[in-house]
Amino acid sequence: MEQKVALHFLQASTVRCLLEPWCRELGFIICYGAIVLKLYRHLVEFRTRKAHRWVVRDLDLLRYLCAMIVAVLCYLAAFTATSLDFLQYSELVWQMDQPQSMDAEQVASNMCRPLRWDYVTEAGELLILGFGLQLAIASRNANTQFRERQFLVASILIEFLVSSTFYILRFWYLEEFNPSTLFLALFVRSQLTNTVTLGLIFLPKLWYQHKQLLSRGFSLQL
Repeated sequence: MEQKVALHFLQASTVRCLLEPWCRELGFIICYGAIVLKLYRHLVEFRTRKAHRWVVRDLDLLRYLCAMIVAVLCYLAAFTATSLDFLQYSELVWQMDQPQSMDAEQVASNMCRPLRWDYVTEAGELLILGFGLQLAIASRNANTQFRERQFLVASILIEFLVSSTFYILRFWYLEEFNPSTLFLALFVRSQLTNTVTLGLIFLPKLWYQHKQLLSRGFSLQL
């Protein structure tokens, strides 16, 4: 997902505007889709109402994730096709009015033009995150190794709060934001969500393995 922010260092063009949704949504579904599926496995494995315990295999999770990726690919293909049709009437690059110009000249903003389709995409992201939070609530009594469930829930909750706040502010104050402000907001959002999520997922595991190595070394000394 950070690739979308990295693309903003390139000059705005039709190709870049077509690539941005692919980078964002594929990264989103791979990252948070995997987290949602992990929470689903915690819920299934620690369910106590059924007499027989159902174990969700890693292969099953991979199949579910692949199905989610295929669905997103179909959605992005439809998005790209619609955007190509939009090119017949206007450009994808966001043209901003230059107030100092007497002729109301427009300049490229190095940002892509906001589209109504973006609202559908953003609503879909929040629905997936909301479903993950629902699974988190349902599996709140599950005990996992090195408190994995708590860190997964924290990553989804942070993404949900930060992204929803960003979408609301952009919806209401889009006309007042200049391209530099939007780029800064995208960068801050990326650090608060993607970077924090990676830390929450991998750092506890590395710390747990580090403690295991220390315990084994202490046991050997004894």
